[in-house]
Amino acid sequence: MDLALALHDAKPNDTISIPGGRYTGVLELTKPVTLLARGQVVLDAKHAGPCLRIRTDGLVRISGCTIVGGDGGEGGGGIALLSGSLELSDCVVRFNKAPAYGGGGLYVGGGSALVSRCRFEANTGRQGGGILVDEDGELRLEHSTLIQNAAVEGGGLRAKEGAKVTVFACTIADNKVVGDAANGAALHVSGTTTRAPTVSVSNSIISERARGPSCIFNWPKHPGALTITRSLLPEWSKGLGTDCLYGAAGFALEGVEPYLLSASSPAIGKADPAAFAPGSKDVTGRPCARGMQADLGAFAFAPRSSSAIGY
Repeated sequence: MDLALALHDAKPNDTISIPGGRYTGVLELTKPVTLLARGQVVLDAKHAGPCLRIRTDGLVRISGCTIVGGDGGEGGGGIALLSGSLELSDCVVRFNKAPAYGGGGLYVGGGSALVSRCRFEANTGRQGGGILVDEDGELRLEHSTLIQNAAVEGGGLRAKEGAKVTVFACTIADNKVVGDAANGAALHVSGTTTRAPTVSVSNSIISERARGPSCIFNWPKHPGALTITRSLLPEWSKGLGTDCLYGAAGFALEGVEPYLLSASSPAIGKADPAAFAPGSKDVTGRPCARGMQADLGAFAFAPRSSSAIGY
């Protein structure tokens, strides 16, 4: 299948079913379409540019793809959302970079993005190794992971200018920042003299090795409106957030899913079940709620004897 040709020939609001395989090159999305993976689909830009550059006045949906090898140069290694709306679900975004500006995995420079049950792993960028939300961009990130990404500012997530960001039921762990001006391994928030980003985090886990402002950073000179509620934060973050827990996350740290919750994790049963939509699923596809109980973070707890990974 020639995916670039299929995109060129597609009519607005068409659905393109992608057979399993590896598809190389930079994909330009200039009209509202749906990309639906049928089997294991890898989109690999081969470092020639962003894997997907989206510039449209409609809605783009992408589901079930693994997005790798993107080099955004300035903004967006894996995905560069410049205008329009994006719904990204059940995707893996890894090994992408945006060294000159940021958003190694995802850059939201305009428009709005809803990201559900996705994994951002080992992406890099100067700002926002995993994700950069810039200008007036809007992002809702839910039931997703930001793991082992790296940047100078915001290893996991960077929100700046007038961005609006909501993080719900996510796991942000083991991201890092490097360099003399490094700050915000998990999260970096900053505004300007005229604009301030709005960032809310709830029912999530932030677990980082870096202490103090190197983990969660809200620039004192021009701070954003940062709200953290009902989440599990590192021990040294006490006082930051409302109705939060502070301590080790209690990850399994073994096997193919090291960020699953162990039986001793303090995150088990500490989320607000009423905040989850009916039928919500975690990043592995398991139900988020067990009766009237739900867990913090992107992974719903399952006993070690359970084999229902869900993918």
